[in-house]
Amino acid sequence: MTRQLCDRPAMIDTEFARIVDELTRRKFLTGAVGAAALLGLTACGSGSSASTAPSSPTPSASTRSIDTAKGAVDVPADPARVVAIQPSAFATLCDLGVATLGVYDEGAQYVSPRYLARYDAAPKIGTGGQINVEKVAALRPDLIIGVDYSWNTDVYGDLTKVAPTVIAPSTGWKATARTVADAVNREAKLSDLADHMTQRAAAIKESYAAALARYRWDIVQGGFDAGQYWLYGPGSDIGEILASAGVRFATGSAETPGAGNRALSYEKIDVLGDADVIGFYSNFDGTPNNEAPQLFAQPGFQNLAATKAGRLVPIPDFLPGGYGDALAALDELEAGLKKLQAGVS
Repeated sequence: MTRQLCDRPAMIDTEFARIVDELTRRKFLTGAVGAAALLGLTACGSGSSASTAPSSPTPSASTRSIDTAKGAVDVPADPARVVAIQPSAFATLCDLGVATLGVYDEGAQYVSPRYLARYDAAPKIGTGGQINVEKVAALRPDLIIGVDYSWNTDVYGDLTKVAPTVIAPSTGWKATARTVADAVNREAKLSDLADHMTQRAAAIKESYAAALARYRWDIVQGGFDAGQYWLYGPGSDIGEILASAGVRFATGSAETPGAGNRALSYEKIDVLGDADVIGFYSNFDGTPNNEAPQLFAQPGFQNLAATKAGRLVPIPDFLPGGYGDALAALDELEAGLKKLQAGVS
């Protein structure tokens, strides 16, 4: 959800915030129907906006203190008017069944189909990596939730004058989701989602054991730099999700250190040479996005064993913003494994 670094067009044409988040996480600057059905997500409707902003936060009859990236913050025990100023926060709120009064404009083409109707219905309170505090205030929220990226924290002081403001850590999508769930008092629901994801990964690992044992994967993103692509390792967000379901990594991904990615020039496409399968960041229609079409068109990429064998697996939820995205990534993995399993004798 969270994808996140590369963390939706508001942003490349001015790239989307989820990509901005992921890029920030990777330090390049300073993301399925089956999952939706399994999650049983409830609607995150939008509230109506008011023409006049309150001069100060509306006091709550009951509050609780939670830990945030900005320290302890008192939040309403049962918030009713929540504004999400960052895409991962919005995704997790939807996963938790919490209505979102306003959202950051990440660009509709970058929003998961699971959340699109709710995103379209909600007033937009910023774009291009900037939050419009006046638009936030006009919605009269009782809680504002963002993530610890500069385009959220630059206006933190102003936002706290509008309503209690929770800034979740940017150290990974799970940490973000935990703080968002804590802020809206839905930790039990988040725990259920975490348990479901563990069970889902285990089921995939068992059902597709033959294909998982036979093939090794490299995980790539087209990136945004001409002549380069990005390679992700097992410590990345998407790498950890795939590994939990039994994916084994080829040399390129296996030798990509840490939680981030590494940029490689097209001259080094041969790094992917021993991959049996290439999982790639795609649009929601399964087509390669960012600069991936240019990468795929390279003779070196066309000559890879995985390409020649047709073992290219699209992963639209490559940059998870929350458990809904992570579960969808497992659905996308399973779709690829079904085809791979059919080819295992």
